[in-house]
Amino acid sequence: MLKTLCQCLGLSSLILLVNYAALLGGGGNVRLHAPLPLTGICIAHLADMVLLGLLFFAILAPLRRTRLYPVARLMIAILVPPYLLSRNQTLLPFPLPDGSILVLAAAWAAVLLLLLLRFPLWYRNTMRGAAILGACFAIFAGFSVLQLLWLMRWRPGPQQHAAVWETTPQPPRQHAKLVWIVFDELSYDQVFEHRARDLELPAFDELRGESTLFSNVQPVGYKTVKIVPSLLSGRIVDDFQFDWNNRFLIHAGGTHGLHPLTGSGTVFADAHQAGWRTAAVGWYNPYCTIYAGAIDDCYWSNWDKLDGPMAQRDTFYRNTVTPLRHLERELTVPMKADRDLCSYDVSHRLPTHLDLESHALQLLKTDQADFVFLHLAIPHSPNIWSRIDDDYTHTCDSSYLDNLALADREMETILEILQASPRWKDTTLIVEGDHGWRIDLWNWLPAWTDEDDAASRGVFDTRPALLIHQPGQTAPQMQADAWPLLRVHDVVDEVLRGQPVHF
Repeated sequence: MLKTLCQCLGLSSLILLVNYAALLGGGGNVRLHAPLPLTGICIAHLADMVLLGLLFFAILAPLRRTRLYPVARLMIAILVPPYLLSRNQTLLPFPLPDGSILVLAAAWAAVLLLLLLRFPLWYRNTMRGAAILGACFAIFAGFSVLQLLWLMRWRPGPQQHAAVWETTPQPPRQHAKLVWIVFDELSYDQVFEHRARDLELPAFDELRGESTLFSNVQPVGYKTVKIVPSLLSGRIVDDFQFDWNNRFLIHAGGTHGLHPLTGSGTVFADAHQAGWRTAAVGWYNPYCTIYAGAIDDCYWSNWDKLDGPMAQRDTFYRNTVTPLRHLERELTVPMKADRDLCSYDVSHRLPTHLDLESHALQLLKTDQADFVFLHLAIPHSPNIWSRIDDDYTHTCDSSYLDNLALADREMETILEILQASPRWKDTTLIVEGDHGWRIDLWNWLPAWTDEDDAASRGVFDTRPALLIHQPGQTAPQMQADAWPLLRVHDVVDEVLRGQPVHF
């Protein structure tokens, strides 16, 4: 009985692996983007393993003393390997061709049945091997449990620290101003070059009328986690590690090994040196931890769902039950399960967006910071706005174009605040995407819509959008030459030093 229980727990750990695999080995990439401790998440994963394992045990244990047990063992041997392969295929280092798992499952079932009918000795040896493999499952479960328990000890860095001038009434600030806004995944192609006919973006058009538009921006990279540190430091980050002490270690071209990136190596420190007050509100990356000391007023947030259907701000009960319910739906109504998971994603991106929006707008209204960096989670998927309803959506039914419309509304509000400030005439405004619309990342997911398909034209255009408004600029300019996005770092430094800006 104990052997069967251990095998059942091992099987449950492998079935649920896709939910918690990113937490194994220290969970560095999860920790990097987690504002809160992961204790509750780890306990919920452990609870799911135990509950699912006990369910298997409750089914198999009574069968051991019946004539049905050999049949049950055969069915388990036939079904478990292809199911584990199917459920965890996203963890494989290579994609599987469509239909390949079904073919492998049929071939595997045929082999077992052939052994059972024609080669009974080989069949018995195969089943003994399966029992040994079940013991290995149990060992894997043990190691997984230990790693999740260890991860519960980790504590994140600060999510926020406020400057005195942000919390105490101050006289109007008399200083030049630089506002740098990153709209995550803002595509030049979709906003300016091949805009959908029914998509109106009046705020971006207004800004274009008094800014320099860059039509041939060369991206820094593919992933935000490397792009933003590259822009802030002026060095292309090609590798990183977030260690147990919450240090962000990077590798940049021309260097050997990993080295800590802190605020002192970024434009925030350059701003301090020039006598500018600094502030940042950002998504996804822990700005207040990595760049602590160089940002006077800081807030960052990420309430998005984790790899499995769990989220940091959900209750322990919900984080325990939701993955098990999703597992049940995968087996009974797979299409509905995919859409439910997508809607779950939407429902957690919305509070992330609203949280960031609230802090960003409050920072701009205070008008005390001189160098403001904003990193917003739109128009990045999942899509949380509906152009049809002209409101936020809580279900998986919108497109990238809807999120572009939301980004435009955000841009409109930001422009209204900036233009109402006496410092607008002395304000440099940089608006950009960190990368283009990565259709290859989204076009196979349930969130992909027919409107996405038509708008993308099947083309991944790598160019992020980039507009730079200089103080007093009232006419549009166009920069059509190939222009590396990394040069934004140099533009920022030129503004901070009071030098003429060169494109």
